[in-house]
Amino acid sequence: MVRFDAVTFAYGKRPLFEGLDLAMEAGSTVGLLGLNGAGKTSLLKLGAGALFPASGRVEVFGRDAGSRSAASLADVCFVPEDPWGPALSPEKWLLRYGAFRPAMDAGLFRSLLGEFAVDPDKSVAKMSYGQRKKFAVAAALSSGARAVFLDEPTNGLDIPSKAQFRRALAAASSPDRVIVVSTHQARDLENLLDPIVILHGGRILHSFPASDLSDKLSVQRLPSLEGRRVIYAERDALGWTALLAEPGGADLELAFTAAVSRPEAFRTALDGRDPGTFTPDAGDLK
Repeated sequence: MVRFDAVTFAYGKRPLFEGLDLAMEAGSTVGLLGLNGAGKTSLLKLGAGALFPASGRVEVFGRDAGSRSAASLADVCFVPEDPWGPALSPEKWLLRYGAFRPAMDAGLFRSLLGEFAVDPDKSVAKMSYGQRKKFAVAAALSSGARAVFLDEPTNGLDIPSKAQFRRALAAASSPDRVIVVSTHQARDLENLLDPIVILHGGRILHSFPASDLSDKLSVQRLPSLEGRRVIYAERDALGWTALLAEPGGADLELAFTAAVSRPEAFRTALDGRDPGTFTPDAGDLK
């Protein structure tokens, strides 16, 4: 489990989190969503022990994340959006640094490099952004770490590579591991993320199981919104694309937009109650 207990963190005098609480259970692949500047990367770094809270505690499988003990570091892996490229080939990197991760699966690492079409003998520092990203993801998923934090892992990947990443991420999930994925590309991963955590305004705005997207919400194209339990809607060429408080299956990106723009209506719908009246902006009516 990864747990944030009453965590306060600031850059200088500007608070980012104040008394933030969040628990992420083993066996989950958590989708961390938020607007630019919401603090998603900072949250991942706090979990990985790369940043330290001003107050409160971040605990990863019973250890203080900020202790940075050898055992703690071996059990955590963080992949930034733009990962560093060592002046070593992946194979030489494995020989030099694999020893710091006792649970590292070298066979899986080489297998993932092959699936991602990453040259095991080319210096990572000379690779493209996308190739560096795939190297770093392969290293993280084969590291044996029980807490894996991935920041925008599909950025820089082409369409076939995204499919490869989805397969690798699904295979990497296990009952004793927490994988946390921060992403703006929700459609790339929405069938793999569960639960969904939305970070907004320095707090956890919503946290809900992925099953709520099908069991409680639906997306429909409607000529009119009248008489429907509308949480949020956007004007389109056919009328409206609407998120409704009805079962049937919802798009995660539209659900995120609704959750941020109409948080009370969204929360009410997840609780099984009527979200109230949706009033479009004046520009949407034109």
